[in-house]
Amino acid sequence: MFFQDAVFRSGVSLVRVDAAVSDASGRILTDLKKEDFRIFDDGVPQPILQFSFEEEPLDVVLLFDTGGDMKSKFLPLIRAVELGFHELKRDDRAAVMVYSGVSVQLLPLTPDFAAVNDAILLQVLKQRFGGSSKLVAAADDAARKFQAQPSSQRRRAILVITDKTAAKNSPNDQAIHDLWRADAVLSELILDHPPQPTDTVVEQTGGATIPAGADPGGAFIESLRRLRRRYTLYYAMPPDAKKAAPGTQRTIRVEVRPGTHVFARKGYRIA
Repeated sequence: MFFQDAVFRSGVSLVRVDAAVSDASGRILTDLKKEDFRIFDDGVPQPILQFSFEEEPLDVVLLFDTGGDMKSKFLPLIRAVELGFHELKRDDRAAVMVYSGVSVQLLPLTPDFAAVNDAILLQVLKQRFGGSSKLVAAADDAARKFQAQPSSQRRRAILVITDKTAAKNSPNDQAIHDLWRADAVLSELILDHPPQPTDTVVEQTGGATIPAGADPGGAFIESLRRLRRRYTLYYAMPPDAKKAAPGTQRTIRVEVRPGTHVFARKGYRIA
């Protein structure tokens, strides 16, 4: 039996890690084999027991930044999101949330993409815009909503749409742990802003920071593809991890050949 929850309890022996891999140009690689991967738990190499590359159904939270000057950027953004819906599949589900100082869920996970579109068009634009944007707290809220969902083999992702100009973020261990526990990848689609380093929380979950550039629609589609096209690896939890005290944090490192970049979560915590 495989377990999706990234916080492991007594008797659970398999660790699941989803990973995306890009080459030096940023192109996502989809032809890798089990033998191309090495995985380390607290620095110790682990045999990969199960390996697959499948497009599993996607649960994605669309998390819209309403801080700063985001309202002026929403018309081209809405068109980009409408184009991106073509990347969603019949078995996918999407939710809509907004955030600035606090986060608000406008629509829970649903397979009804018309309802998702209406929530964006009719509800997001009605929000009060301005002020600072607390991305980490909003991502933590989204992760907790995922934790309330039944366990499944659906991929879980949070896609933040932001310009980051009003961002006030700092590393938050609790948010990282909640995202690990939810087995949710946090990625960012950045609008109209010079490239910035990837946020720590994004990096720790195996997500990516993608600039929209002159083609926000294409960038939105690329963001969804990166979230969907991921390898799944399982390895046995090491004996010392099973004996570790609750709250102990373990590190995970996934490697492929030189010249590639791996997007995978960086750890888990013993419950």
